[in-house]
Amino acid sequence: MTVLIGTAAGAFDSDGAVLIDGTRINHLARSDDGWWAVDGKGRIHLDGEVISSGTDGVALNCIQPSHDTVFVGSTEARLFRLEDGRLVESEFFADAPGRDRWYTPWGGPADVRSMAVDLDGALYINIHVGGILRYDNTGISPTIDLEADVHQVVAHPTRQGVVLAATAYGLAESHNGHDFDTRSEGLFSSYCRAVAVIEDTVFVSASNGPRASEGRLYRTDFGGSTMEQLTNGLPESFDSNLDTHRLATVDGSLFVGHGSTVWQSDDLGDAWSEVVSGLPRITCLI
Repeated sequence: MTVLIGTAAGAFDSDGAVLIDGTRINHLARSDDGWWAVDGKGRIHLDGEVISSGTDGVALNCIQPSHDTVFVGSTEARLFRLEDGRLVESEFFADAPGRDRWYTPWGGPADVRSMAVDLDGALYINIHVGGILRYDNTGISPTIDLEADVHQVVAHPTRQGVVLAATAYGLAESHNGHDFDTRSEGLFSSYCRAVAVIEDTVFVSASNGPRASEGRLYRTDFGGSTMEQLTNGLPESFDSNLDTHRLATVDGSLFVGHGSTVWQSDDLGDAWSEVVSGLPRITCLI
């Protein structure tokens, strides 16, 4: 299995081969059916082929296959299911608890920024800004504090209830999928944008703010304390945020995408090598 790279001008594989051409890729995801993409024209792709023209009036931010459907999150904090090539708005989400408090710092409507599905099929929905909602067969419920300013949520691929989030106040961790603790020890700044996990090791990016001039990548143990900056083949610092969805794990390897370059580590971040460079501006990895 290879890493796939979304950019401002299409999708590529790690050899630089074009998979989708001529459009911004907002997010990539995998499922047993293949790989999915949502693009800047509001379309949904499966294995590079357009299967839905999306919906009018909102931009599609992220796509999350689950056990029995495919969820798509958008601007204006809307959530859709893909049904027979059409996007159908999820009624449960339109009346989500706390919706009247969701906001953005610049005064616009909130977004669905990222999503994750755990081993039992519970869906975690990251609202920016509005915390993380958990949706399962018992209904929908808030988890982390709304003001945490979450930028990405991920569920552990093999450990039920373990959920991680990159927030404006550090790395947030949950052991039960409901209650989160946040820590920032060792970070040069608590503002975090991207998160990934391999077994017991968590990776999180930090920067000096939303319009960052400096970004760094860190490593820590799940439930541990101090975080360690990773370099040794990576830049000492990036010139902006290492942003949401720019970290990806594939078969125990970690990939980082920033600017026009993708790096890979096969030893949990001890050393890094350049995979591909010269791409259009990278927007996401999977």
